[in-house]
Amino acid sequence: MKKILLIFLTTALCAANCMAQTLYSHEGAVKQSYNFWMYVPENYQEGKAELPLVVFLHGKSLCGNDLSRVRRYGPLSALSYGRTINSLILAPQSPGESWKPDKVNKLIDWAFENYSIDTNRVYVIGMSMGGFGTLDYVGTYPKRVAAAIAMCGGTTLSDCSKMKDVPLWIIHGTDDRAVPVSASDKVHSEILKAGANQTHYDRLDSVNHAMLARMFYLNQTYDWLFQHSKKNKPRVIQKTFDVREVLPSAYKGLKSNSTKIEVVNGGKKQSILDNTAADAQTLQKDSVKLETVTTVKENPAAEDKAAQDKIAQEKAAQEKSAQEKAAQEKTAQEKAAQEKAAQEKAAKEQAEREAAAKLAAQKKAQAEAAAKKKAQAEAAAKKKAQEEAKKKAEAAKWHVVKSGESQWSIAHKYGISVDQLRKMNKLTDKSVIQPGQKLRVKN
Repeated sequence: MKKILLIFLTTALCAANCMAQTLYSHEGAVKQSYNFWMYVPENYQEGKAELPLVVFLHGKSLCGNDLSRVRRYGPLSALSYGRTINSLILAPQSPGESWKPDKVNKLIDWAFENYSIDTNRVYVIGMSMGGFGTLDYVGTYPKRVAAAIAMCGGTTLSDCSKMKDVPLWIIHGTDDRAVPVSASDKVHSEILKAGANQTHYDRLDSVNHAMLARMFYLNQTYDWLFQHSKKNKPRVIQKTFDVREVLPSAYKGLKSNSTKIEVVNGGKKQSILDNTAADAQTLQKDSVKLETVTTVKENPAAEDKAAQDKIAQEKAAQEKSAQEKAAQEKTAQEKAAQEKAAQEKAAKEQAEREAAAKLAAQKKAQAEAAAKKKAQAEAAAKKKAQEEAKKKAEAAKWHVVKSGESQWSIAHKYGISVDQLRKMNKLTDKSVIQPGQKLRVKN
């Protein structure tokens, strides 16, 4: 009977432990990697690989050697406020360096070895420096990721082609002053060049860096991730939700100090009710305004109204800033237009001067060419006349004998003696001349 009772108590204790929400801290557990938190939900059962794994990569403001900082915003903070996330959560802490994909991968290997996890449903989500880490990991180990969300990030990889087949949601605001939206623009462009068909990019006008931290507190964020599995054939990115529409209600229904989670540090359990929520000073290190769960109140309606009022104020300030910027741009455009007109006028006048000079040069060249041509023609005519005169003169020195003519008649015709005719043509008194014969009659 005692043995049965002991077995019953042991079983009940194990069941109670299995149903507890526990957050384990691990420092130095994985060599050449990061210290990290491992969240185990109450419905986790050893030996049943049914639950997925969410890997959270934080931004620069949470770097350091104090793991408690990692609970200041993100999934672990959302859990403390009562948000339900039905998965194991791996949340490492970078000591200060940018995220290294190989180090993150070692932690995932460790999680697979120590927990029963659905290896077809591993998700990565990160913001700011964590957004870079998310895209770097997806681009390095694409076959390990079922889906990923990268906010306010970019990539350090030179080749983005491996990201194209992973269901990937990139989100970035155009008013981000911490990480320029061009960082995500570039990644998206490179993925498209590689033939992407699984990437969705939300480029949100007038949204700043901090606003996107609310994504960690939305049920929709995790629901979207959990729809994806590497088992899906073909792997298709699921429809995303309207981020701008749902962000204002991110904290609806959440309450501070509402969820009990047992934290295990070095084997010692400690029940916590505080959220270790982010403060303004910490977030400012990431150039993030105080937009996260520090605004959560016990009264959701009042919180939502305050959030809406704040958004309205921000919108009004943004519109005013946009108007001032537009006025400045208009003035700059007018000035640029005037400068351009002056430059165009000067260029036109210069072009006209150059055209006139060119025309004058052409006319001069034409006149010179005409004069040269005339001189050449006159010289040719003179030469021709000289040649003709020469020919004529040469022709006058000769006589073609006609029928009936004699040496005497020919000499008489040209006013020379018969002896001169005979001498010029090497004739004698006995020489007989024939019709058609050519005789020289003049030296």
